[in-house]
Amino acid sequence: MIRFTLAQLIAHRVRLALTVIAVILGVAFVTGSLVLNDTAQRLFDEQFRTASAGADLTVRTATAFDSGMGVEVERDPLPAHVVEQVAAIDGVDAAIAVAKGSVRLEDREVDLGAAQLTSWIPQPVGAFPLRDGTAPVEAGEVALDVASAGTLGLRIGDRLTLVADQRIEVRIVGLVGFGDAEGPPVGTAVIASLGTAQEALGLGAAVSELMITTDLAVNELQPVLGEVLGASYQVATAQDLATAGAEAAASNLEMLQIVLVAMSVAALLMGSFLIGNTFAIVVSQRTRELAMVRATGATGAQILRSVLGEALVVGMAASGIGTMVGIGGAIGLRALARGAGVTIPDGDLVVEPRTVLVAVCVGVIVTLAAAIGPARRAAAISPVAAMRQSAAEARLVSRARTTVGAALLTVGAVLAAMPSFGADMPMLAVGLGIALAGVILIAPVVIRPMVRAIGAPLSRMGVAVRLAQESAERAPRRTSATVMALALGLALMSFAAIVGASVKTATGEQYREVIQADVVVESAGQEMLGGVHAAVFDEVLGVDEVGAATRLKYGHWRDAGMMSALSAVDPDAIEEVAVIRMIDGEIADLATPGGVVIAQRVAEERDLGVGDELTMTFARTGEKALPVVGVVADTTARALQTDFLVSLDTYAQHFTEDMDASVFVVGAAGVSADRLAAALERELVDHPTVQVRDQAAVIAGRTQIIDQLFGLVTVLLAFALLIAVLGIANTLALSIVERTREIGLLRALGMSRAHVGAMVQSEAVFVAATAVVIGTVLGAAAAFAAVGALGTIAPLPLVVPLDQLAWLGAAVAFAGLLAAFAPARRAAALPALEAISHD
Repeated sequence: MIRFTLAQLIAHRVRLALTVIAVILGVAFVTGSLVLNDTAQRLFDEQFRTASAGADLTVRTATAFDSGMGVEVERDPLPAHVVEQVAAIDGVDAAIAVAKGSVRLEDREVDLGAAQLTSWIPQPVGAFPLRDGTAPVEAGEVALDVASAGTLGLRIGDRLTLVADQRIEVRIVGLVGFGDAEGPPVGTAVIASLGTAQEALGLGAAVSELMITTDLAVNELQPVLGEVLGASYQVATAQDLATAGAEAAASNLEMLQIVLVAMSVAALLMGSFLIGNTFAIVVSQRTRELAMVRATGATGAQILRSVLGEALVVGMAASGIGTMVGIGGAIGLRALARGAGVTIPDGDLVVEPRTVLVAVCVGVIVTLAAAIGPARRAAAISPVAAMRQSAAEARLVSRARTTVGAALLTVGAVLAAMPSFGADMPMLAVGLGIALAGVILIAPVVIRPMVRAIGAPLSRMGVAVRLAQESAERAPRRTSATVMALALGLALMSFAAIVGASVKTATGEQYREVIQADVVVESAGQEMLGGVHAAVFDEVLGVDEVGAATRLKYGHWRDAGMMSALSAVDPDAIEEVAVIRMIDGEIADLATPGGVVIAQRVAEERDLGVGDELTMTFARTGEKALPVVGVVADTTARALQTDFLVSLDTYAQHFTEDMDASVFVVGAAGVSADRLAAALERELVDHPTVQVRDQAAVIAGRTQIIDQLFGLVTVLLAFALLIAVLGIANTLALSIVERTREIGLLRALGMSRAHVGAMVQSEAVFVAATAVVIGTVLGAAAAFAAVGALGTIAPLPLVVPLDQLAWLGAAVAFAGLLAAFAPARRAAALPALEAISHD
């Protein structure tokens, strides 16, 4: 049977070619996702390990946690006396003071973006070897990493301005690498003397951390330093810091990983339809051949193993190729992710053995699973009956399949709707998955009436269209598998379009409803955790056209093991620029020392009210119990972007960051928004890292991440839809082989080549049109459930972007028609006499 299986593969290699391509594309998605994740993690590991490779231990101010939401917390600086204290401890060879922090670079008032400023440390302790020029040891001297200098068009001798706590004019005197690389995987590195870095960051005589070298074993010196310094300081090994830093940086990729995994599943699911359809058609076309084999003594089990053996070979070969394609495709995925605003480091791709094993196994398993149904049908053929059986597919769908499908669809719909009434959010995904399984099962039942309904107005167009309609109705399982592959891709695209439009609309409505500021001053880089220097607020207040202004800050805190964000406002001024709707208490009560205002949904979920206490863990001050002084409406909380509000004074008690996220400004009496914006732009001309935005621009900034994320999803789905398009081409091509004699008879009865081609194209029309209807309905239904579930967190209107859905439907329909072009030409080119004699 092995030789028979291999012979069948060789004989039907052309028929299985598109199946191989489908598996290749599906496996490529999986491989690319794994490679991209492993590459980012490895490069982050190397970045942080290289940065601390020369030191044995590091001393920093202790915090309750190191990072939040992918951002490293800002620590209190180390007093100067700690440097002397550590240097005097036995076993410490060197205690090297380090000043580091974030700055922005300006070149003649042109903002060059953010950079990480670090004081110069010679090798082997320092991570930045000098590549060209001289080391930045004098005041006002800096060095840039080679990669960033090339990207920014800077060279030795150029002058820059460092913008942080102070504005410092500096000159580039050298270029540095990062370990063996030309620069860090992410970001720009600026190296300066210790004094210059301290001045720019406003540290005075203090430092950010100490790098310790020792000849002792690390585990011997670490507890000694901890005992001498006390609990206020953290003594960590270089390895621990590298691991923690890499994990914090990689956490920014979590959303991308979720998207890529979802796209991989979608691609494999689409591919499974094509695989199953191909094997079903091929088995049907080989009925006589398989019957002959059964008649010569082969058992049903042997036939089953033979067909699955073909699937195994196809799966293994395609998975191997798909793995290689996915490795190369990871480069394209990295570019797409960057376009969506996800930071991924540069560097060589990392291909782990586990990636190859998982990708190949997934491809083989999906191929085998999709071929099980056709293999079982082949094994069940009776030798005598099969000798008389035609290749046509059975018209009837079993009642059991219909019943199970309807039950799954009902149960799935109920489960998907439950989160809209307070159930856990994961129930939505479970319900949608079950409902999809039900739709797949009952699809053959609904395909025939749908094709008939679509064909009713088209039947007058001629015999070719009527024959195409009959062909689509004749094999409902085959047609439904082809339709569902295309419909699934469109459903996901429609889902993304509706949910994205709903979230964007809600974001804009909530912001306009709450924020009454004429203009907002924000960071040009749109950093949530700051980006607007504190001095900007003072300058804004000095502008004559300003009637009122207040600042907003953000911070992270640990909430029962999870990270949450909070907003800090001035309770005496926030109502001058925003409409604050309180459910209980007053916003002015935030002036209560240490008080917190929580969103209504938080109050309901945790059964909290005014007078209760909320336990919050801050990186700098640890666990604190803050009194709840008010409950704010969810719409207000969403506009301010967090569910927890504190006063600026409370913020200062727990955070060292002194950067604003936004400055809300209302014009003086009689001053228009345009005039106010122009005045502020003139006043803030020396702050090129901030922008003055009107409400429309602010809302666009808030929704930019939504556009980027759903744009990435749409692009990836477009690639996945190639599999569905291949499914149409493959099904039509194989059906032409199956219907060769029928086509020959039609030609003999007078049908022209053009009409034969039109018949095949018309069948593609029915498939594409049915897929558009089903895909749009499925996507809209899933989006309706998702919007309802998300609406329990914040008010979320259902917005259906009809124009976008129309374009998506048109694109999918056109792709389906394009897929039929080659099969139609092949059918039209069949010689009539040869086709009639085809067996």
